[in-house]
Amino acid sequence: MRKINLFGLATMLLLLALGSVPALSAGSEPISETDGRTVLKHDQTDECIPAYNDFALFIAGLSNPASALAAYEDKPAWVRHAKFFDHNWESFTRGRLAPMREWAAKELGSATSATVFYPFSGPDFINVFTLFPHAKTYLLVALEPVGKMPDFSALNEQNFFASLQRSLYDLLQLDFFKTNQMRSSIGRTELRGTLPVLMFFLAREQARVLDVQYWVMNPDGTIAEFPAAGPEDCPAGIPGVRIVFASPGSAENQTLYYFQFNLRNDSFERNQHFVSFLKSFGPVATFAKAASYLMHKPHFSDIRQFILDQSLAVLQGDSAIPLKHFDPSVWNLRFYGTYAGPIPLFRNCYQADMATIYKGRQDIQPLPFGIGYRHRARTSNLMFAAKKVKVLARDPN
Repeated sequence: MRKINLFGLATMLLLLALGSVPALSAGSEPISETDGRTVLKHDQTDECIPAYNDFALFIAGLSNPASALAAYEDKPAWVRHAKFFDHNWESFTRGRLAPMREWAAKELGSATSATVFYPFSGPDFINVFTLFPHAKTYLLVALEPVGKMPDFSALNEQNFFASLQRSLYDLLQLDFFKTNQMRSSIGRTELRGTLPVLMFFLAREQARVLDVQYWVMNPDGTIAEFPAAGPEDCPAGIPGVRIVFASPGSAENQTLYYFQFNLRNDSFERNQHFVSFLKSFGPVATFAKAASYLMHKPHFSDIRQFILDQSLAVLQGDSAIPLKHFDPSVWNLRFYGTYAGPIPLFRNCYQADMATIYKGRQDIQPLPFGIGYRHRARTSNLMFAAKKVKVLARDPN
């Protein structure tokens, strides 16, 4: 089927210099204790806190006359960048996000966990935030590097915006990031990782970014945090970023964590201190889509079991945990959309039991949007699994 390249024209338009942009600065605070873990935290000084939000708006192509970056908004390349994303984000919102929000408000009311866990996420914050907009904490885990806050005074702005365009193309058109495409645009160019993409999504969703801290779990289980404009050299360990933001109309701040971590069994076994940290958030709601069918494989059985043990609810496409692992004595299951089997790349992951359910049950509900690998409307599927109350009563977690 023919694909419409909405981003083609922007490739040339965004390859113009934006000029230099002042870098952020940071201060520090003493060591503090968080959930029983030692956190070495270096916070920004008060006058620098708004700069994070200014930076998010600038990356997203959203004008902010009160920003320290406002003087750079009259650059022709930035003006074109802003107009391009204004148009295409409006189209993306109308065609995909709006029906997702309406569906989630109706169907996911029982998924009330304060924390949403999204394994194999890449920088895809927009989907989990649209489906679970009121979570207190979001935990995203993937292989893509965290990256750094861009310093336009020291890098090639032309390449930065071209890389941002490439990284967003697949998500906006297909609803998932292609791994190979991500590797070519994130971490090997001026984009430098997932952080700018996360900031883009937050700004486009009208969230105000209050704080951004690099997060590192040391081998002894302690956690070090550094402001995103802070030291270049962070301690060796499991890297991540912690972003505190305020959503429009929200009564309290929300927190987004992104961790660069391999979810294979051997990595899980070597890093039980990190697994314990994830467990410290308590019962979660898990969201998984476009997960490359990795949890169908034996060497990803630990993350599969982690989700089944720690989740009060699981919302997933067929590329996540195979249906056979959801014990009907433990889970109530609802099915949406249609099951046509995997795309050809994953044809060996066909689930006959799921096909039988979609063919034989009369209570399959429609799914008014596309999601995952079969991204077109009326070709996708989602399953919502809710842990039964009697199981929760005896669950030690």
